[in-house]
Amino acid sequence: MPTVDLLRQTKSVCPHCLKTLPATIYQKNGEVYMRKCCPQHGEFDIYLWPDAQRYISYGQLEFPAVPRKAQTRNDKGCPLDCGLCPAHKRGITLPEIEVTWRCNLGCPVCFMFDDQIPEDPTIPEIIRMYESIQRYDGYDLPIQITGGEPTVRNDLDEIIGWGRKLGFCAVELNTNGLVIGKDRDYLKRLKKSGLTNIYLQFDGLDEKSTIALRGRNLLAEKRQAIENCRQEGIPVVLSVAVVEGINDHELGDLISFAMHNLDVVCGLALQPAFVSGRFDVKDRHHLSVLDVANLIFRQTMGKVAATDFWPVSSSHPLCYGATFLSGSGDDYEPLTRHISEGAYRRMFDPASPQGAVFMDIAAKLAPESERPIGLPILIMEYMDAWTMDLDRASQCNLAVTQLDGRSIPFCIYHLSDSNGRRLYPHGGRTTNAARS
Repeated sequence: MPTVDLLRQTKSVCPHCLKTLPATIYQKNGEVYMRKCCPQHGEFDIYLWPDAQRYISYGQLEFPAVPRKAQTRNDKGCPLDCGLCPAHKRGITLPEIEVTWRCNLGCPVCFMFDDQIPEDPTIPEIIRMYESIQRYDGYDLPIQITGGEPTVRNDLDEIIGWGRKLGFCAVELNTNGLVIGKDRDYLKRLKKSGLTNIYLQFDGLDEKSTIALRGRNLLAEKRQAIENCRQEGIPVVLSVAVVEGINDHELGDLISFAMHNLDVVCGLALQPAFVSGRFDVKDRHHLSVLDVANLIFRQTMGKVAATDFWPVSSSHPLCYGATFLSGSGDDYEPLTRHISEGAYRRMFDPASPQGAVFMDIAAKLAPESERPIGLPILIMEYMDAWTMDLDRASQCNLAVTQLDGRSIPFCIYHLSDSNGRRLYPHGGRTTNAARS
């Protein structure tokens, strides 16, 4: 008989109707599962993590939460009151603004996909979103411009310029890289307007990966985008959608690529794919933070161990795993091997965006005026309607700003049912079919 032990109770949603449900998280033969039951659609038993003890230890490395002023009231309960509501436990350290819902690709895997594409936000609407972020989250923080594909807009340089004029310390562009790879002069204009770095969709070094995930071979275009950023002195974070059986064998190669290109690559963000929007890759298996960390351990031949990834405590500790590889090329070592939990708690900066937490600690440990050389790696375990844990969502530090200024936690904002209907419409622009 399997060994079953209760770990904790939480709330989740039904994958088919998005009704809020009580959920039990438990361990069975050392693995972690979530069980929930919808009166209409029956029981669901969802795999979460491969190791219950590591799941427990991750969840215990939690830092004090500092909430920010609420924008909405508690009315219908989580996840229907987002804005943020008074029950949200943490402030936002990385806000996002969607400047379009159009795109120049039709990727088989796209969490943004929707049959309804609203009109782009106007410049006055974008300015109001900027101002709302500053009113509730402050001025001295970075912001990410995202979409859709932001480079389809002709006025993107103006949008970036407004972000810098209004006082954001950094403006990051989330892009598939096609336009900046083809048009270096365009990239120069963005930099001149105040662009600080690129968050580049980069799914692997194997042409088969880009074909499977993006519908065609884009590897040459992606590499050229990186080269153009190198020539213009614009740092790049490589953003990888990790899908089992497609590109999960490439993680070690991606780390090696990044470590040999530290003059332009400033981070590696590994995002196990979650079910939202369009997900045409069949037989998908959920990958947790620890699943990805275990893959890295095997593919780096132990140079980066699963235990080198620690929770990022600007959010719920189960949302992210991160480390910082000190060094360059093939000569590197994880910083997290050389700090204690106590040192982490002392040196942790609550203002650090999730990808920068251990890099900022490395800077504190480096000799004065020296910039630490190395690579931040962040594993980002987003939730969908199957894996949604509303306790985790209540501590989210990554939010998408709506046209009316509300902030919606990332996983809640992109939550959709099994038919692809969104709980929250893009930017608040369209009718919300899933909630009707």
